[in-house]
Amino acid sequence: MRGLLLGCYLLFCAALVRAEDSSETLRWFADWFAPEGASFQVALEFSDLKLRPKESRQPHVLTSPGIASPAAEWTGSKGTDARLELSCVKWPNGLNDLTLGVARLRLTNSADIPMHTTLSVRIVPRGELHALSFEKHAFLSEGRLILISDTPSRGAILAESPFAPRPLSPQDSAHVESAKGECRGEMLFDLTVAPGQTQTLGFIVPLRLPKGAEPALDFYRALAVEDLFTEAQKQGGGAERGKP
Repeated sequence: MRGLLLGCYLLFCAALVRAEDSSETLRWFADWFAPEGASFQVALEFSDLKLRPKESRQPHVLTSPGIASPAAEWTGSKGTDARLELSCVKWPNGLNDLTLGVARLRLTNSADIPMHTTLSVRIVPRGELHALSFEKHAFLSEGRLILISDTPSRGAILAESPFAPRPLSPQDSAHVESAKGECRGEMLFDLTVAPGQTQTLGFIVPLRLPKGAEPALDFYRALAVEDLFTEAQKQGGGAERGKP
């Protein structure tokens, strides 16, 4: 059985809607965040790490561009700390601007021995999710990229419903469909953090795309999460933002 879910679920959500209908607003709480119109959510779960929130939270809203404040933070009994930072940023693609949601997860080991854990990045329907694919460390639905990792994973396990049979080991590429809209999956990362070190993983969620201008996966692969956060801070006026 997997360990506690960062104390609970950290929920990323991405909108599978047309650009003119999508939103550039992120709503987040202690254990989740979602752009308007989200059709699924993403949860991060660590095995064997009993992490708990450092403080209670109130619901907040972030309107693009900017960096969400405060960041979500968790601490564990084995000298492990986790910090999840969120931002929205406008980024050029040719003559068009895209709006991207960006997540930066930092895992710090302050103990004097190496820390080993498996991170599960789960896609769960929030509404109906009729198709889900995985390839090249990214999730897609109906041909559209919905979550891109900047760190190579061990692969993913997909299923068409909560109780459907699923592969026993992760696959490099996979696809499932569900007439009921119950598709789900998890991308797995085997992590080892040396004593006194921090490991950072980044994820990109396309939020608002110009109509008919869907970038290819290589476009997102060329982006650096650190650069996206730096630009989000500039666009947001240099201050972290968020309001109840």
